[in-house]
Amino acid sequence: MKLWEGKREKRDFWAAMVFLLPNFLGFIAFTVGPVLLSLYMSFTNWSMKKSIPLEWVGFRNYIDLLSDGEFWFYFYNTCYFMLGVPFAVCGSLLLANILVDQMRIKVDRTRNKLAMLTAVVGFITCAFLWIGGSQDAALFAGIVYLAAFFGILFGTTTYRTMFYIPSFAAGVATMILWMQIFNPESGLLNNLLYYLFPAGTELPTWLQSTDNLLGFLPLPAHFNSSGFGFGAREAIIFMGFWGAIGGNNMILYIASISNIPDSYYEAADIDGAGSVAKFWHITVPSVAPTTFFILIMAVIGGLQGGFQMAKIMTNGGPIGTTTTLAYYIYSSGFSELKLGFASAVAWIMFIIVFGATLTQWKYGNRQSEA
Repeated sequence: MKLWEGKREKRDFWAAMVFLLPNFLGFIAFTVGPVLLSLYMSFTNWSMKKSIPLEWVGFRNYIDLLSDGEFWFYFYNTCYFMLGVPFAVCGSLLLANILVDQMRIKVDRTRNKLAMLTAVVGFITCAFLWIGGSQDAALFAGIVYLAAFFGILFGTTTYRTMFYIPSFAAGVATMILWMQIFNPESGLLNNLLYYLFPAGTELPTWLQSTDNLLGFLPLPAHFNSSGFGFGAREAIIFMGFWGAIGGNNMILYIASISNIPDSYYEAADIDGAGSVAKFWHITVPSVAPTTFFILIMAVIGGLQGGFQMAKIMTNGGPIGTTTTLAYYIYSSGFSELKLGFASAVAWIMFIIVFGATLTQWKYGNRQSEA
């Protein structure tokens, strides 16, 4: 009996290996192979120019890279874009907490009356703005009132759907749309700011500006008080915040908050705790493991990201202020044709990502378990 069972297990094992073989070969060919090839290329002067013969250069690419001011400036850009990560995570948590709560208005008649009142007020507001010549502001107000109308009428499900819709939009199409929004002359954002600030106020030029909140000017990199303001970096951070706050992080937080026992909040109500106290002392600690996971993924994505935005929206400019390490790899490898140098940048970025992940895992995991 045991001999027969052993033969059966062996037969099942090889049958499983046959089914796994195509996936394993694909992993070898398209993942392990390119990774090992890039590691080899990083120690050579590999170039796409036929006039340059292939040579083994050892660590020269790494030495040139770490002594290059451009690399450190682009690494600074990458870290700067990650300033939006804490705000995006906190925004996702707050939004998820609001959407998990049931709407307080549960009487259908009262809900219908409030929805109709919102529709009337919205129509009057948009009409006055349109007649007054503020067409952009009228359209923006119309979208806000329309969202409020459907949200009141159909409940939080509407808001969950609306906030998650941007996650389905194609990245290129979304970025082209935001380029129009950030247009300093005819964009929606500056047209709205024009009505909010006094006449003569100098509005940001967004994607065309090197200004930033830290006043760190482009190469040669230096601090200058005249560089403070909102520029291309802030525009991309705003766009990323808009896309991240209602995306997958919100869904993860909704699932996590929904699993918190109601008895915790009932006990807090008996003790007289308010909404803020319940959120801070019950919700936040309960979703700590989810927050830990989201932060790790956000840091990894932030260090590896930035290529698509830089390529489509700014082409790395102005003056390199939106060039990240990912875009630097692309420009070095496919614009300057220095594949060996680009591979070295990629491996340095891997070391940075790996180190940041280990640091978070070592120290952040303790906080989530506390």
